[in-house]
Amino acid sequence: MRKLFAIPALAALALSGAAGNTAAQEGPPTVVELFTSQGCSSCPPADEFLAELAGRDDIVAISFHVDYWDYIGWKDPFASEWATQRQYSYARVLGRGYPYTPQMVVDGKHDIVGSDRGRVANALVASMGEADRRISLSLRREDGEIVVTLPPAKPGKALNLWLVRYSGPHETKVARGENRGATLVNTHVALAMELLGSWNGEAGEVRATLPRPDDREGGVAVWLQYPGPGAIRGAAKLEIRPGA
Repeated sequence: MRKLFAIPALAALALSGAAGNTAAQEGPPTVVELFTSQGCSSCPPADEFLAELAGRDDIVAISFHVDYWDYIGWKDPFASEWATQRQYSYARVLGRGYPYTPQMVVDGKHDIVGSDRGRVANALVASMGEADRRISLSLRREDGEIVVTLPPAKPGKALNLWLVRYSGPHETKVARGENRGATLVNTHVALAMELLGSWNGEAGEVRATLPRPDDREGGVAVWLQYPGPGAIRGAAKLEIRPGA
């Protein structure tokens, strides 16, 4: 794994306001993907950390639950094969011989153990330092649809535009497996991920059907990512409250 270094003060800045909405950067937010499982005993600290990051305006934090821990004895109700396949794709691109949990991937480029707050802070510093290269997206609701506004840009090569629907926090009492007896809380859990299309830098709008209503808090996120999956160049999120 490539090591990232940062001045401690900068690392502290990257994590400042983690429990609230204090922004640590200007411009489009940073994307943090956590690959986790309720069947993994080392995952709860990373889940708690993701919940803190999810409260920040300058971060799009999404929890992807993988299914390869289900055999231990507890079937994660949020686990999916497509989340597992996304992590396997990252393992291939980032030079990992195998996937692991808890894993955080920052902006599609930096791979860190999700409970290692110091190294995550370094990865955030590294990514936020490239804010001037990000593409600013806007996201709004209109007539039962999600509307993504894309500015003119020169991405170099085509980017994939992804839409992720998420919900939470969800509280689960685990009856079996490594976390038996624990009550786990999972935040910004990815429920569906849809490829809206390929984008080559032309200004315009993309519309998608508004995800079905949910009785829990949640929302949608979009991001532009090079195929692979590769680096993420821009992102936005929109919270959707119950009954809204």
